[in-house]
Amino acid sequence: MSTRIIKVKPKATWQEVFRDEGKWLFGLYVPEFTSREEIEYLEKHEAPELFYLIDGETVLVVKEDDEVREIPLKKDEVVIVNTWHMGYRPNGKKGICLVIERDGNPTEYTGL
Repeated sequence: MSTRIIKVKPKATWQEVFRDEGKWLFGLYVPEFTSREEIEYLEKHEAPELFYLIDGETVLVVKEDDEVREIPLKKDEVVIVNTWHMGYRPNGKKGICLVIERDGNPTEYTGL
C-alpha cells in the first residue's frame, strides 16, 4: 500500500474511513443519542474496540458484571472497550470519536 491522505468529515453515526481487509478498520463515530436516558440497548463485539475523542464531548455507557457506568472520553486518553457499550453526546453537543476495531468483528445487542 502506498501513502494515502484521506479527507474526513463526519456525516453519520458511523462512517468507515479505512479498512485493511481481514485485519482492522477505523472510522468516525458520532453518537446518535444525546443522553443516557435515550439509550435502550448496548452493543458488544468479539474483539476490543478503541475509542479516541477527536472533538466535542462523548460519554461511553459500559456494562461490566451487571454494573453500568459512564466513561466521559477525554482528548488525551484512549479507551479500549471489550464489553457491552454505547455512546451519547451530552445535551446534543458536538461529539466526534475515532474508532479502531478488528475487521469482521460481529456485533451483539442487549437491552440496557
